[in-house]
Amino acid sequence: MVKFGTSRRLKKNDIYTYMMEIFIVIFGITVAYQLNVYYEDKKDLKLEQSAIERVFSETTTNQQVFESLIGNRLKLERDTRQLARFLFAGDALAEDSISHYLFDINKTHKPFLQMEALNFYLNTNYTNKNSDLKSDLLVLKGLYLELRDVVDYYVRMKEKYYGDFLVSDVDFGEEKIISLDKIKSVEFKNLVVNLLSNELELNELFVRVYEESIVIEGKLSEKTE
Repeated sequence: MVKFGTSRRLKKNDIYTYMMEIFIVIFGITVAYQLNVYYEDKKDLKLEQSAIERVFSETTTNQQVFESLIGNRLKLERDTRQLARFLFAGDALAEDSISHYLFDINKTHKPFLQMEALNFYLNTNYTNKNSDLKSDLLVLKGLYLELRDVVDYYVRMKEKYYGDFLVSDVDFGEEKIISLDKIKSVEFKNLVVNLLSNELELNELFVRVYEESIVIEGKLSEKTE
């Protein structure tokens, strides 16, 4: 009986010891897991912060591209409008009065926007702490792509209709008018009106994208402080 009682006490002690060991193991695993999660989160935050800083730098560069082109784009719009006025004035056209506008509006001032850092960040999933910023950046990317497509379309149209229409009457390389025949035509007047409509629409989109990028740049700046 004594042995049996001693055996029961030993078993209770063994169970207690066993439970303590299990608790210690589980506690250790939990602590190790939480520490691992903590350090992984810190690493992800650091990586995301670096990605945001690259997007901020890229957006600032794009802002400089916009600012360098705004004056030229508005001048292109004014010159196209002025050429249309000359053509529809009904007065005798003089080469020296229209040559400046004729050659100036043949130019294209299109932005070359960088999107590498933007695309990289949008394709990452470090954390969910900046979901609002990502939503804003998705909108900005959509505007960038829309502007790029519209610019490319108008450039092609200008080359196809404006340049090709005048190819036999105007030497664009030498900036010299050979003949005023096509320039005086109703077809050319309508072509210039269409060009003006395109420039107005493009500049409206250009300014809208520029203003949106200013807002996003401010939000990115706050994230990098």
